[in-house]
Amino acid sequence: MLLPLLILAQTSTPTEDLLMVLRPQLELQMTRECEKAVNSPDGSFLNLRSICSEISQPASVCLVEEISQQGSLAQVAREALEGSLGPASLGVASACIERLMQSAKPVWDQEFPLR
Repeated sequence: MLLPLLILAQTSTPTEDLLMVLRPQLELQMTRECEKAVNSPDGSFLNLRSICSEISQPASVCLVEEISQQGSLAQVAREALEGSLGPASLGVASACIERLMQSAKPVWDQEFPLR
């Protein structure tokens, strides 16, 4: 999936348009990875599998927007092909974690008020 990204990144296709086409695949992969991470063989882990798809949607949108804003498509794709998290990937991930945490803050504050 990433090799076509590198090739298309060199074309005149706007980055965000290209990424929006690939976003459903990214979202599906993120859901699979989340489900693997929360899967417990003994079943004692909280059943978080159901929220994986809910989390992957805003996360994939954020990744598309951040990669587009930062202009880092080629760098992120190269790092992914190399199997490493480099500066571009970490920058995008950090920005998305911060954005997602800020958007969750009102719900978090309501569920866990400071006393």
